[in-house]
Amino acid sequence: MRIALLQPSYWPEVRRGSERLVHDLGATLAARGHEVTLITSHRGPTSRAVEDGMLVIRARRPPRLSPLRWYEDHVDSMPQMAWHLLRGRFDVAHAFHPAYARAAIKARRLGGPPVVFSFHGIPERAYLVSRRYRLEMMQAIVAGAALSSVLSEAAAEVFRRYLLIEPLVLPGGVIGRSFAVEAERAPAPTVLCAASLGDPRKRADLLFAAFARLRERRPGAELVLVRTPDPVMSPLEVAPPPGARWVEADATEAIARAYASAWATVLPAVGEAFGLVLLESLAAGTPVVCARAGGPPEIVSDERIGRLFEPGDVDGLVAALEGALDLAGDPEVRALCRARAADFDWSRIVERYEDAYASVVA
Repeated sequence: MRIALLQPSYWPEVRRGSERLVHDLGATLAARGHEVTLITSHRGPTSRAVEDGMLVIRARRPPRLSPLRWYEDHVDSMPQMAWHLLRGRFDVAHAFHPAYARAAIKARRLGGPPVVFSFHGIPERAYLVSRRYRLEMMQAIVAGAALSSVLSEAAAEVFRRYLLIEPLVLPGGVIGRSFAVEAERAPAPTVLCAASLGDPRKRADLLFAAFARLRERRPGAELVLVRTPDPVMSPLEVAPPPGARWVEADATEAIARAYASAWATVLPAVGEAFGLVLLESLAAGTPVVCARAGGPPEIVSDERIGRLFEPGDVDGLVAALEGALDLAGDPEVRALCRARAADFDWSRIVERYEDAYASVVA
């Protein structure tokens, strides 16, 4: 099958959630014999290269014009995305961002391929009305796409409520072998956070407040913050507390070793549609902490692999961190974590994407 994947930013510019998911999906599809083209944008001149079995087209990203700041991100790239789709010969186009999905639907009307739209957030009302015509754009996308999908049942429930259609749940995945490294736990009780804390939705303030209290109970505890390049998210505005330090871990091998050496990983965000960093940590054999909200509880369904806390509850987060640190001492925890991550390995998940594409093409 000839598949076009459309994502505004991509490696090496950004290696966080959606970008990693699109990379791993495309590489897995290519390894299974599909002809995969990833269409993205960057600040340099347009380029084409074969990477991990995929043809990657990086179109020149137009400068962001001031009047467009009130509208959906990347709308200025829509014309060239539609042009690339019409120029290629694809069986299906899979868009992971609203602006690119809208471009794909416009291309479809001119003879382009049918469109699958994956929304990687939770479309709460506050999100839908925070940009001009965003709600109208989303309504047009779900009406024009052959299929719309979300990452979790939690996201699907909100999608039904506000956009009035039944989305398909296509979860994210992890290439387990890339994270199953052998590494000793750090000598001190270590909590790792690999989320993009410059995004206020990730709740850096909550994490830092909870860690300060955790240090009162466990003076030797350390908080390791992964610094990942990201030109989209805002810079971190809250100063890390004593005992916290930054590490550079952009490459997969480096982040895998950071996960494996930590005692626990924390995702303090509220309103996450999925939580790919949780899967990566579990694949490395490290228990996790996340809020009892959104998609993460669908991953952390067993207290033997992690702890949940109520959203916004600092004391609850402290207790969850302590519980996860205690789990790290269990000799069976690595195997249990990796077994849960295996449920989401791309070798298993990819068939759900293939079935979705086949239904759209048919």
